[in-house]
This record gives sequence, C-alpha cells and structure tokens, in this order.
Amino acid sequence: MFDIAFSELIVIGVVALIAIGPDKLPKVARTAGHLFGRAQRYINDVKSEMDNELRIEELQKLQNEILENTQAAPKYQVGQVIRHGQIVRDDLLTHHDQLTHDIDENEELAAKPVHPTTMTEGDYIPTPLRSQPLNQAKAS
Repeated sequence: MFDIAFSELIVIGVVALIAIGPDKLPKVARTAGHLFGRAQRYINDVKSEMDNELRIEELQKLQNEILENTQAAPKYQVGQVIRHGQIVRDDLLTHHDQLTHDIDENEELAAKPVHPTTMTEGDYIPTPLRSQPLNQAKAS
C-alpha cells in the first residue's frame, strides 16, 4: 500500500522516539496501529460495498434483458406443443422405411475399406482405419 523502505521506517522511529519520548512511544505506536487497522477495515468495507452495488446493477440489467427477451418471444400453449410433437411423430413414422434404408446404406459404405492413396480431401475415413496411420492401412 505504502512504498516505505526499511531505512525510512528507522528514521521515522528515531524521530518519534526523540519527539515523543521512550515512555509514551509504545502507547502511541499501539494507538497508531489501531487507527491504521480501522482505516484499512473502512477502506475494505467501502470497496466491498462498491462491488456489491456494481453487481446489483449488472444483475438488474441482466434481469431487464431477460424480461425483454421473454416478452418478445412467442408464447406457446401446451396444446400447440403437443400438436407439434404429434406432427413430428407422424412424419417420422411416415418416413421410417426411407430413414432405415438410408442408415443401412451408410453403414454399408462405412464398413468398406478405403485405401489412403485413393482418398481425396474430405473423404470419410472408416472407423477401422482411423486407429492406423494412413501409410500403414491395407487395401482390400
């Protein structure tokens, strides 16, 4: 907090010893220590109150922003959400055969080994070849 060197403290101590005297110096030093401690506590209290006020302001801004966003967002009722879920379910059931066909086709493609020299940038590397260095992969 203060940039006081040890030599400066010695000079202050000697001046205080001469000015106050050896009888009253311990009592004056104790009182000065208590006052210094009070000042530090007061400064820390002021800092913490300022931090709390800033946090409260930030929280109020965040709360206002959340309220604005929730008021601007569309309101859905339970029935609308249920109907949307039914539409998605019906769509999945309708396209089930196509989806399973696409999944099976992709699994067949993923199972085929690919030789690294025939690959171009962006080609999919199947799982069995991922664990091997590209120059050690064997072609089928």
